[in-house]
Amino acid sequence: MNRFVCSLALAATIVAPALGATTPLSVTQAWSRPAATTAVVYATLRNAGSVEDRLIGAMSPAASSVGLHQSYTTKMSGSPMGGMQMAGMPMNQSMVGMRTISSIGVPVHGVVKLQPGGYHLMLDLRHPIRAGDTILVRWHFARAGWIATKVAVGAMR
Repeated sequence: MNRFVCSLALAATIVAPALGATTPLSVTQAWSRPAATTAVVYATLRNAGSVEDRLIGAMSPAASSVGLHQSYTTKMSGSPMGGMQMAGMPMNQSMVGMRTISSIGVPVHGVVKLQPGGYHLMLDLRHPIRAGDTILVRWHFARAGWIATKVAVGAMR
């Protein structure tokens, strides 16, 4: 009897995701700005589960490729000329950049916001998107699998 129950439980963990079983992970408030060639997508990732998950990728029919990125700001101290200050340049500067990342952790009972100045998706668009459009994005999580959302295209929030 125990083997039967264990086999049934194992089958349920394999089949349930394929049948659209609910996941403790959600993607909400997904939005983007109008764009011609490259769009940035922001959203809120929420994990109501008892195990950490990771966003490991995404795809969209509106894009030829989708990447995970993180914006950052680095404070630079001193002058850019090895101790010689250039006229009109401040001694302390900030450098803003962006890097490709392999995943975004979503902690147990946690919320991660993809927002301007932080985490976001970059889409290489197949065609321009305009205010009022809606695009589909499928988010790929290490544990939860694929979650599809509609992304509203509009003004900055």
